[in-house]
Amino acid sequence: MSKAVTMDAHLSFEDGWRVLEQGIVTCSKILGGETRTRPTVAEYMNCYDCAYRMAVQKTHYCEEMYVGYKNILADCVRAMVLPHLSDKRGGHFLAQLVKMWSNYCTMVKCVSGFFSYLDRCFIEQRKLPSLEDTAATSFFAPVFNFFSNEITDALLTSIRQEREGSKVDMDLLRGIMRGICRSEVKTAMQNTVIEDTYSYYSRKSSDWIVLYPLPDYLAKVQDTMEKEIERLMHYLCITERDSTELCLKVVSAPLMQTYDNYAREKNIGGELLIQTYKTVEDDLLARCSRLTIDSGSDNSSASYMG
Repeated sequence: MSKAVTMDAHLSFEDGWRVLEQGIVTCSKILGGETRTRPTVAEYMNCYDCAYRMAVQKTHYCEEMYVGYKNILADCVRAMVLPHLSDKRGGHFLAQLVKMWSNYCTMVKCVSGFFSYLDRCFIEQRKLPSLEDTAATSFFAPVFNFFSNEITDALLTSIRQEREGSKVDMDLLRGIMRGICRSEVKTAMQNTVIEDTYSYYSRKSSDWIVLYPLPDYLAKVQDTMEKEIERLMHYLCITERDSTELCLKVVSAPLMQTYDNYAREKNIGGELLIQTYKTVEDDLLARCSRLTIDSGSDNSSASYMG
């Protein structure tokens, strides 16, 4: 690592960034699997002092450091993560992604420490995405850009398997989804999960309406809603209130539409049909009304780094 930064003369961006780059290169070895690699205390403080100085001097480089932070992390991902994913498919792809994401989170803990003054001052003042959110985008944007189908298929398959009762490592799956929900690919992935959820329960409704007597079918709808509200809260990093309202549209709606069609086909009378709708909808609306302010708190800002 370079010579320690002194605090007197003006520090150019080029000279200062050279010091920071060397610190980031040391941390990037973690991404390559050397998970015990860390800068020394002296190296760490030299990088922190360098970033702090470039942020507070009269001609500061806060914006340049912020952009450089985002870009150099994305460069690390393209150079050290994408090659490890290129020949993987299905469960093997997801397993390798989880491993690389875990190493990346460890690396980011070190690197973001160099720039922590930016988080406290410049980023907050400008209302920019935090260093943690920016790091999530630097990881998932390149991954989705190169492996959109692979990562989408792997995640949706795992979610479907968990719905079916298969053994899935929920901590790892939720950890990946939490990172995605802190990144700029959040909306696209959330919409994909929502669409797949609607399709899943549209297919399930056709099986269940034949398999179960109508009272049992309705009980199945209510039980499914309870489970799916909890599930989508965690997968999509949304509030309980938002999850409940979403489940009315993508879980209850297709299930009850199939019930409605079946009841009309079998000439089941209006009184029973109205009462069953009323029972299911009243229960769900009552759940919404019972939600407290706390249960409506957004959990999308929860740290993915642990």
